[in-house]
Amino acid sequence: MKKPTLLGLMAILTLLLTSWGNVGHQTVGKIADDHLSKKARNAVQQLLGDKTLADVATWADEVRNQEEFKETAPWHFLNLPLGLDRNAFEAQVLATTEQNVYSALTQLEKELADPATPQEKKVTDLKFIVHLVGDLHQPMHISRKEDKGGNTIQLNYEGKGINLHSLWDSKLIGTQGLSYQQLVEELDHIRTGKIKRWQRDPAMEWLWESYQISSELYAEVDALNGRSIGNEYYQRHIPVINERIQQAGIRLAGILNRLFK
Repeated sequence: MKKPTLLGLMAILTLLLTSWGNVGHQTVGKIADDHLSKKARNAVQQLLGDKTLADVATWADEVRNQEEFKETAPWHFLNLPLGLDRNAFEAQVLATTEQNVYSALTQLEKELADPATPQEKKVTDLKFIVHLVGDLHQPMHISRKEDKGGNTIQLNYEGKGINLHSLWDSKLIGTQGLSYQQLVEELDHIRTGKIKRWQRDPAMEWLWESYQISSELYAEVDALNGRSIGNEYYQRHIPVINERIQQAGIRLAGILNRLFK
């Protein structure tokens, strides 16, 4: 039997790290696609050809280890200390000099809207925007630096070890046992008033929402008697995850409708 090559092991690792992303991010992409304006839909089709937003939703994770895109690794998250109020939070986000999900998204939107941006670059920008809007809405992507966004916080979920970040990236949504198409059917029933409100909110507010949730998750872990969690934790938090996916899809559509208006 042949031993697995380093390249093969890396491919397997990437698949494991993005297995939730394939469902979560594709759901975000499909919800967004369902809420595009006619102009935005035409523009997306011109850039992606026969690919959909769901098809390209995990691309940014798939290329992050490639030499050409290594510099994009910090684009997927934002590290901040706990305990900030709303004003201090915004001030610190704006003062951050390191690349992060907010600064990357802001720059990518400018490039995508600029007529001078080459077509090939616009295709790449669009793929990143689709993914980063999803990342921004995952609470543990807006969290503490010292524990790498919960990656070093070990828990026991239904008898198996897992870290806090992976729990929110993959395990909880995977527990639903749904494909992304099935999850879209479950989630894409959003009132018009809520859609308008979510799309009016600026990206800074999306960050703040995730920060508030991750702050609560840290507090919950600290209060645990031991590190074991199970169905009660799932039942309490899966509505939060599903709403964040809904918000990401609706807000992604809002971005594209605005940029391609």
